[in-house]
Amino acid sequence: MEMKQATDCKCPFCFQRFSPQKAAFKAMTVFTEQDFSAGINDEAELELKKRYALETDLAYEQFWNQYPGSEPQNEYRDYPVIDNLSDSYVNGKYEADTSGFINRAVDEFGVVTKVRICPYCHNVLPFEFGKYPVKYISVAGITSSGKTVYLSQLLRQIETFFVKAGLTVVGTYDEAERFLDHYKILKDVPLPRGNAADGLMPPLALNVKCNKTQQVYTLVFYDIAGENCVTPDQMEKFGPFIQNSDGILLMIDPGQFLGNPAREKGTEAERKEAEKEAYSPDRVIAAMWNAFVTSDNTEGKSQIPLAVTLSKSDTQTDVLDYRSALFANISYQEYTDNEIPLKAFAATDMEVRRLLAGLNRTKTEILCNKLNECFPVHAFFAVSALNAMPKEQTGENFENYYLLDEDPETIRVEEPIFWILYKLGILQVKETEQKKKRGGLLRRLFE
Repeated sequence: MEMKQATDCKCPFCFQRFSPQKAAFKAMTVFTEQDFSAGINDEAELELKKRYALETDLAYEQFWNQYPGSEPQNEYRDYPVIDNLSDSYVNGKYEADTSGFINRAVDEFGVVTKVRICPYCHNVLPFEFGKYPVKYISVAGITSSGKTVYLSQLLRQIETFFVKAGLTVVGTYDEAERFLDHYKILKDVPLPRGNAADGLMPPLALNVKCNKTQQVYTLVFYDIAGENCVTPDQMEKFGPFIQNSDGILLMIDPGQFLGNPAREKGTEAERKEAEKEAYSPDRVIAAMWNAFVTSDNTEGKSQIPLAVTLSKSDTQTDVLDYRSALFANISYQEYTDNEIPLKAFAATDMEVRRLLAGLNRTKTEILCNKLNECFPVHAFFAVSALNAMPKEQTGENFENYYLLDEDPETIRVEEPIFWILYKLGILQVKETEQKKKRGGLLRRLFE
């Protein structure tokens, strides 16, 4: 089956549109001041080499100046730029792979480069980015809600999860590998801290193929702090990541639905909890809606699929029966023929709604009302990225960190992503009699 290729794509960093066939490259030929100090007698040769001199890439620098302390490791940041559409940069000969996709360039010295970059912000693009349809998925939530740990556990096992649902991972990228290496989740190893509230984690990309249709997609994941969707001065920098999302996973800490005993005791935790309250899930949802979707969508409602995901589900034993499916991993017996059963999503959704109501009925009603008005295409999920209780420790420099004294295990971390991919038309689902029912939850979720 011939696979559909992408046309224009959006840079996963700055979201400027460009043709994948017209991406720029970083030249591998570079000259430094030391090269010029030796003296070059031929004036033409000198002029050519000066164009390949190592110098600050202003476009790249301007992008990362918005996110101090967040710039990724990029050994090519100040290398010369090959962009045949601009007189400001050097020229090169573009070469294509067997499918006609431009994947490398040869500079004027005959040196090959495969480092493709965005022609606008000059960030390095994932390998083959733009060759296939791209889907952007943001994992949003307030700082400490568990986004980073969740993403680490999800991506670490994603090949195993996807193969059970009829998807095959056919390519991961350097940034995802670096992310997993940096954010390790292991017994007796301090749990990684998430990125700073005002920091930007580089996009994490991978290529997946739907086994049933043979279509390949590029999935791009983002870790977005919910605070940056509420604070006005942060909206301009972080808003585009939400605005350009094809799907959103909103992570909620159960603590946002519980009372705050620390507040009564007047401890330092009181201030932290007050900050959580200020960035409650309904406020984050309303801020995203107010900023981006009121004028762009039918009747002022966003059609972006939103998976509302309760983290640390394994801690809710005082609300849920221990036999609840939320305390167990997905049973894959019905995941056959490269398809998934729709009824599984509905069962999880109803169980989580009951859990949230048990935690705090008033807050649950506020959240559900806000979702119905702003993001009607939504469903509820519950996950545990650890299935263990981290213990707070104090380091040699009196800094606090958390440690696991048992091997971590995940519970249902793949389910909200499965639902988003189903809504995006990537994951195939089983047709069931339940889908034919009219009204209520199933109609909202599945039709």
